[in-house]
Amino acid sequence: MTQLKQFFPYFRYLKPIWWKFALGILFGVLFSISSGLGLPLMAETIFPILFGNVDKAPAWLTTFVERWFGGNPNGFLIVCCAFIPLVMLLRAAGAVGNGYYMTYSGVYVIQGIQKDVFNKLQNLPIGFYQRYKTGELMAALMGYPTQIKQVVVDTSNDLVKQPLTFLAAVGFLLYKSFTSDSFFIAVIGVLSVPAIVFPIRKIGKYLAKRSQQLVVMSEALNSASIESVQSPLEIRAYNLEARQNKRFTEQLKGIFFVTMKSVRSKLMISPSIEVVAAAGLALSLYLGVRAGMSEGEFMALGVALYMAYEPIKKLGNIHGAVRALEAPLKRLEDILHATDSLPEPANPTSLPAKVQGRITFEHVNFAYSKDLPVLSDVSACIEPGETVALVGESGAGKSTFVNLIPRFFDVVGGCVRIDGIDVRTLHSRDLRKQIAYVPQSPVLFNASVLDNILVGNPDADEAAVYQAARLAHADTFIRALPNGYQTILSERGSSLSGGQRQRIAMARAFLKNAPILLLDEATSALDNKADASIQEALVELCKNRTTLIIAHRMKSLHGIDRRLYFEAGKLLGDGPHEQLMENVPGYRQLFLAGGEAGDF
Repeated sequence: MTQLKQFFPYFRYLKPIWWKFALGILFGVLFSISSGLGLPLMAETIFPILFGNVDKAPAWLTTFVERWFGGNPNGFLIVCCAFIPLVMLLRAAGAVGNGYYMTYSGVYVIQGIQKDVFNKLQNLPIGFYQRYKTGELMAALMGYPTQIKQVVVDTSNDLVKQPLTFLAAVGFLLYKSFTSDSFFIAVIGVLSVPAIVFPIRKIGKYLAKRSQQLVVMSEALNSASIESVQSPLEIRAYNLEARQNKRFTEQLKGIFFVTMKSVRSKLMISPSIEVVAAAGLALSLYLGVRAGMSEGEFMALGVALYMAYEPIKKLGNIHGAVRALEAPLKRLEDILHATDSLPEPANPTSLPAKVQGRITFEHVNFAYSKDLPVLSDVSACIEPGETVALVGESGAGKSTFVNLIPRFFDVVGGCVRIDGIDVRTLHSRDLRKQIAYVPQSPVLFNASVLDNILVGNPDADEAAVYQAARLAHADTFIRALPNGYQTILSERGSSLSGGQRQRIAMARAFLKNAPILLLDEATSALDNKADASIQEALVELCKNRTTLIIAHRMKSLHGIDRRLYFEAGKLLGDGPHEQLMENVPGYRQLFLAGGEAGDF
């Protein structure tokens, strides 16, 4: 019961369908009573009568037949024969009803957990995804809810059915004990039950340990598989096929080894119980024969003992299953109970109806971990409608600077303001409505081109989408696709070139028409011809918008007067190109190293 307590919170998923779950349990009760009581009673009463031992029939049955059939032996036989399919019909109805409603409840619970996990994943900050591998998250979303359902629904079902079956069978045994001189036989059979507990507990502890190993190994396999499927170009370019195959095979071998150990332990539960049950039955047989027990009584005893031990065997399997699910449950709860490091303000500040787009950094410090500062005492003010370029070596802090504006992360010290309002006091949805973001490697969804552009503004009409695509120089190639704007893109937009994906991402930005525009290497995948043609569109896009552009290619910064130069997390230069070339050695070195001096 202690192990089961950790699953109690998940029973809330049954609340909307409690009556169907209860109906399934009631059908399970019908199954249990018809099995644990009906079958032993039938074995003791009906079978002896059918084989000529009418004189051994219970008094109540004899009285019933004499009253309704006038002592007609044939009528008596008909009643006895009809009792057999009646009991089995009740048992079958209980099995079917229980199976259907328990399956219904199980699927409902699985999807309820999956919806909560998915919703949680959508609302957790970017930093959360840096701590977990994709395989771990996918296992928690698609795999572990099914395993939790085994306890919440299947175990609940068995915790009602199996004890009732056991009690019905034991009740019959006790009844016969008080009505027969052979009562000690039933007592001996039941007294063998405690001996079964010890192997079950020991095996359960072992299964819990192996389960933890399997969780870690399976998640690593999931991550490696996803990584390989998503990186076919890199694998073939560097001839990594053999290495990937070897790595995958070794991981499979490890999982196979641990899985077989777990299976061996699980398989030992039922045989252990059966050996103890057989020993109890053999002892009962020996003592019963010596005491003169009739074959009908012994047949009933055998069936009753079987119906008593079968629930114990299933309950033992439940114990093993619960222990094996402790590790998946912990991983699932790591996500469901993950603390949001970017909580929404209790009383969010409202932005003005028309956002100007002034961005202010005031002595900002940021670090992904305590020992790894990324930005140190950065202060800057970007005026409304101003276009500013961010330059510096990779890892200098440019992307982090940009990511703090839409509050993908929170500052460690200082603050970031939009029109004088601390972004931490704004609701993230309201804040991000004012920002259009074009990443260096945009991800497109497995949907139509039209739907992918509508991501920028879901309420826009098709005419606005076409206009945004034209401004992004994407309309021509989109209309050349098999179904034009209705063409369904492959996963992550891999059916398009890098430049085409970037243009669709830029079309999103045009469509969003936000006062703040963030461009992270937005033209890095465009060829020179396309780059030149889109510069004019970018100039148009930047008009009357506060724009920050991250660029490694100085050539792409023509016409952008103000530049922020970052070096090792510090803002060491702020001004026009000529001023930085003269006063900031690091900027000058970066510019000359790019070999683009002739372009200026």
